[in-house]
Amino acid sequence: MENARSKAFNWVVYATVFLSGAVTMSLEMLIGRSLTPYLGGTIYTWGALIAVFLIGMTAGYLIGGRLADRFRNLFYVAGLFVAAAGLVALVPLASDEVINTILDHVEDMRLAALLACLCFAFAPALVLAAVSPAGLQLVMSTSEKSGTVSGHISAMATLGSIFGTLLTSFYLIPTIGTHSIYYGLSGLTLLTGALLPLLGFAIGRQAKAPTLVPIGLLVLAAIALTATPREAEAQQNPPFRLLKEGLVERMDSEYNTIFVERNANMLYMAFGYRRNRYVESMLDLDDLGALPVVYTRYMSVAAAYIPNDITRIAMVGLGGGRTISYLVDAMTDVKADVAELDPSVTRLAKTYFNVRETDRLRIYDRDGRVFLAQTKEQYDMVLVDAYRGPFVPFHLTTAEFYRQAKAKLRPGGVVAQNVEPTTLLFLSTFATLKSVFNNVDAYEAQGNVVLVAYDGPALDTAELKARAAKLQAKYKFRYNLSELLAPRTVNVKVENAKVLTDDFAPVEMLKTIERHNQRKAE
Repeated sequence: MENARSKAFNWVVYATVFLSGAVTMSLEMLIGRSLTPYLGGTIYTWGALIAVFLIGMTAGYLIGGRLADRFRNLFYVAGLFVAAAGLVALVPLASDEVINTILDHVEDMRLAALLACLCFAFAPALVLAAVSPAGLQLVMSTSEKSGTVSGHISAMATLGSIFGTLLTSFYLIPTIGTHSIYYGLSGLTLLTGALLPLLGFAIGRQAKAPTLVPIGLLVLAAIALTATPREAEAQQNPPFRLLKEGLVERMDSEYNTIFVERNANMLYMAFGYRRNRYVESMLDLDDLGALPVVYTRYMSVAAAYIPNDITRIAMVGLGGGRTISYLVDAMTDVKADVAELDPSVTRLAKTYFNVRETDRLRIYDRDGRVFLAQTKEQYDMVLVDAYRGPFVPFHLTTAEFYRQAKAKLRPGGVVAQNVEPTTLLFLSTFATLKSVFNNVDAYEAQGNVVLVAYDGPALDTAELKARAAKLQAKYKFRYNLSELLAPRTVNVKVENAKVLTDDFAPVEMLKTIERHNQRKAE
């Protein structure tokens, strides 16, 4: 009878160790996702997060080991889970204010990422790591096989970590809002804290009746979760005039936190949070064919560089779909393929931004570089406008990427790149394009710069204007191509600019390199 109780007790302990590992890694994936709108999904963000989790776990093993020698019962383990529940719930409640405060005072994104991770990752990592030495101490009290028990504890913690990582990254984040996952983890750990003493008492391994404190905390948590405000719900293709003022929809996707907001007659798609929110697209509800964002008009100048008939366009990055929709609507004999990594962006563009997928406009839920590598098509234009709030995926900025895009061009084809100089390394982007193409022209567009890269002899102004006039007469572009050619700049000094490669593309360092933040086409 005693042996059966010991085995049952040990399995309860193993289960708690498994759960602590699962919650730890689930929380790491979640915090990384939550930091992305503020700090970007950069190597600095993930490096800081992993380091802080490891520091917290190291401290948890050391401190937890000492405490486990003093408190050899399930009440202590239950207390760890209750504490973890509070720390997990704190992240969605306080992260917005805390991280924005850090960004207001810290320019170096490496330090900002480290401070943000210390605020939210260190304490829960410490508390959850303390479960393993406590579990080891409890199982050792019923067994003399220290090596076997230690191996079992380590294995269960590792298996839990694997489970938590895969469940959260493969299923939970893509299908459920991050706030819901945080509160779900918090509720799960709190429930565990409440049940552990009960299980120990039922098995007969506790010296006294279970405390009512965890049960009381569970009731309070249920009340708090019930009162948690819900996020805006998705609307199904609402008429534009019926869209409400302010926040229309918020979406936590695999890659972004996306906001659709209305301000008078303007509808915005933005990534990020509050004052760190970055507008990705705009739609004029009074004039659906207009392009309120000026740089999107200048993306069309790429057409003037093409000597032959334009039949096919590729675009990397959909956003609100205004640029590609404008081109497809104007050039009625042209087909376009768009690569958009985030399916939620595609859904919101179709729902709110008048994007219509047809046999002439196909949208692929795929990374732009992967799409170009896999497609068998050849294009007259490859347009690149892929941003994630304040950051650009580094693999879409390198010479290798531009060579891949060039390989998909028909003879005389061009690559056009939107550059927001406070977000993308302007001089390095220009230099990188120039290392791949013979010519790169720049168009200043009210803060943004559109770069057009092409091979062959440099086009003189007269020839370019003649091509633009011909296209304008054929397609009747709303924004006259000949007029858009006016700010053309052909000479940009980039003597000291670094060419970006897959081996070295420090786009994550932009916020700490002021000279790259300020330089535009000259």
